[in-house]
Amino acid sequence: MRLYVLTHTFPPSTHANAKRPFYVVQHALARGWEVEVLTSPLALPRQGEETLQHPRLRIHRLDDPILRLQQRARSHPTLFCWLVLGCSAVMFPDACAWWVRRVLRQLRQGPPADRILAMVLPASMLLAGRLTPGVDRRWVFDFQEPVSPQQVRVRRRSPLQRAWRGRLEALERHTLHRAGRILFTARSNQEAYVRMGLAPWARTAHVPYFYDAALFEHASAPPVHPDFELVYFGTFDWRGARSPETFLRALAGFLQRHPEARPRTRFRIHGQWLPQHDRLLGALGLGDVFVRGRLLDYAGYVEEVRRSPVLLLVVSPAHDLYMPSKIVDYFGARRPILALVPPRSEMDQILRQAGFAETCCDPLDVDGVQRVLERLWQQFRSGTLSAPTGSCRPWSSETLLPIYWEHVEMAPEEVTNSGPNGWPTPG
Repeated sequence: MRLYVLTHTFPPSTHANAKRPFYVVQHALARGWEVEVLTSPLALPRQGEETLQHPRLRIHRLDDPILRLQQRARSHPTLFCWLVLGCSAVMFPDACAWWVRRVLRQLRQGPPADRILAMVLPASMLLAGRLTPGVDRRWVFDFQEPVSPQQVRVRRRSPLQRAWRGRLEALERHTLHRAGRILFTARSNQEAYVRMGLAPWARTAHVPYFYDAALFEHASAPPVHPDFELVYFGTFDWRGARSPETFLRALAGFLQRHPEARPRTRFRIHGQWLPQHDRLLGALGLGDVFVRGRLLDYAGYVEEVRRSPVLLLVVSPAHDLYMPSKIVDYFGARRPILALVPPRSEMDQILRQAGFAETCCDPLDVDGVQRVLERLWQQFRSGTLSAPTGSCRPWSSETLLPIYWEHVEMAPEEVTNSGPNGWPTPG
C-alpha cells in the first residue's frame, strides 16, 4: 500500500505543523506502508540530514520562489512580516499556491497512490479539488487550522482577499465533498465546517493533536533547568490577546512584589520575537530576565519542552477554532503549564480535563496571571513545582494514532453513524 503525504512542513523543519505528519508517517511505516512525502524546505536548519530515514520512505522537498524569498527574509523580522503580508494579500488562496501546483504535478507523475493525506494549512492545498489529478475518496484532508470559518470570524485585511472569500468557500465545499475523510484537531472547527456546509458530517472526524509516547512516556526524562524559567515556544502577535503584553505586565508586577525572585527568574522564548516586544520589555524593566532562545529543530524542541520548569501557553479568543499543537507536548512533558486561554473555550476545557485548572487564566487578566505566578514561585521555592496528577493519556500517540489511522484506511467508505466516543464508523 502506498501513502502520499502532502505537507508544507516536515522535520527537521522547526515549524510547529511539522509534528503531526511526522508522527503519522512513522506509524504508516511501522504498519508496512510505502510512503512518499511531498514537502518544502520551509524553516529547515541550515545544515542537517532528514530526521526520518527508512527504506520504504521517500521525501521530496519541492522548492518554490515565493517560499525561498520568505525564507531568506526571516533574518530581518520587519521585512519578513511585510513580505508575508504582501504575498498573502494578492495570492489566492495564499502564498503557497505555486508550491501546491508543483506538488500536484509531482503527485501526477509518481506511482499510483492507495491513500493521499493532505495537511491544511496551507489553504492552497484545497486547490487539489480543481486541479489534476483531482480529489476522490482516497484523499484525507487533515485540518490543523481553519480556513473559511476563520475568515468569517476575523476579516482579512486585504480587500482582494475579502472579495475572494465567497470563491474560497466554494473551493473548500467543492474539494471536501469529494474527499474520503476530513479530520480536525479541534472539535469546534469540525462543527464550524459542517455548520457552514463546507464538509459532509458523515465524512468528518475529530482527532486531536497527540504527543509522541515513545519520546515523552518511554524515554528517560532529562534534568529540569535549575532556575525559575517560564518558557514559550512559538510566535506572539504584535498586539491583542496573543501578544505577550498580559504575561509581561503580570511578570513585572510579580517581580515588584517579590524582588527576591528576580535573580532566579527567566522568561525564555524559542521562536519569532518582534522588535515591538523589545520596547515593551524595556518599558517594564524586564530586559535582565529575558532570554532569546536558539532556533530549535524537532529533537531540540522536544528536549527543551521536557527540561522547562514552567511552560507558557497563550491562546487568543480569536483563535477558538484552533488547537495549538504544543499543548499536547506540554501534556506529555508533565511540566506545569501557565495557560492564558479564553474561559469556557475548547482549549480551556481540555486543560481542565487534563488537570491544569489551577493555572488557567484569562488572556487579558493581568492580576490573575500574577497570582498564578506567585503560586508557582512558592512551589518552586519549596521544591514542589510539578504538574498535576491528572491523566494525559487521552492525548498520547498510543491512544490516538490507531484511531487516526483507522480513518485513513477506511477513507473510501461511507459512514452513516457514530461509534463510541463520537468516532464515525463504517455504515
